[in-house]
Amino acid sequence: MLKQRIITGTVLGLATLGAILYLPETWLALVLFAVILVGAWEWSYLSGLRERRWRWVYLGVFALTAALCWYLVFWQHQLWPLLLGVLWWVVVLFLLALYSPDIKPGRWVRAIFIGAGFLTLIPAWLALLLIHDYRPELLLFLILLTASADTAAYFSGKRFGKRRLAPSISPGKTREGLWGALAVMVPVALVGVWLFTIETGFWFYFLALCMITALASVMGDLFESMLKRSARVKDSGRLLPGHGGVLDRVDSLTAAAPVFFVGLFWVGILVR
Repeated sequence: MLKQRIITGTVLGLATLGAILYLPETWLALVLFAVILVGAWEWSYLSGLRERRWRWVYLGVFALTAALCWYLVFWQHQLWPLLLGVLWWVVVLFLLALYSPDIKPGRWVRAIFIGAGFLTLIPAWLALLLIHDYRPELLLFLILLTASADTAAYFSGKRFGKRRLAPSISPGKTREGLWGALAVMVPVALVGVWLFTIETGFWFYFLALCMITALASVMGDLFESMLKRSARVKDSGRLLPGHGGVLDRVDSLTAAAPVFFVGLFWVGILVR
């Protein structure tokens, strides 16, 4: 299993690097669109849609909505779909706090989960495209940031973890792991300051944004874990050997990408 996981991770990493650095923007948009469509297909099952016909309906509505949002952002220069995505993660924070495994996934809960797929995946897709449109290296930095936070949380949690962060959702995550992830953001942010020549007056802001983005990535991970726990499944799918489904690989980025983009755009570091 470990060998399979390493091989799949290596292939995914090289493919991601090549796509970001060498694919034209249109082709990258299509590739990432295909990725979120697969994610939406997995999401439909996790949210309670078991019949394939309803899952296809969900996928069709999702694709049309994503295309419309793409048109609004890239042709009409409206950023409200990104802002809506960021506000959604504020709502998720409350959902995570209120979650209990004793809550049965009734009609209203399923409706929230179904709509959550749109609010989670589409803003993330748009944010990734906008960041790449500005500078491909910045997108690689975002991936490095989320990967560093996840790795630091794992090892610091394994070494020092005593207090669980969200025991009813993901028993393996600890508060000490979260602090480890935030501590790693300092050197990662300094690397970003140097690579992207961030002006001196924005150093502290960029560091704070990196930490907020890391926190958002944890929320993305926890929210997908909550969805899987509600659906009583271990992985979102079986597409990636040793890794599960697409959602299992992009859950952190779904929250981190819109937060990172809006944070950069807000103060003019990234100009649309």
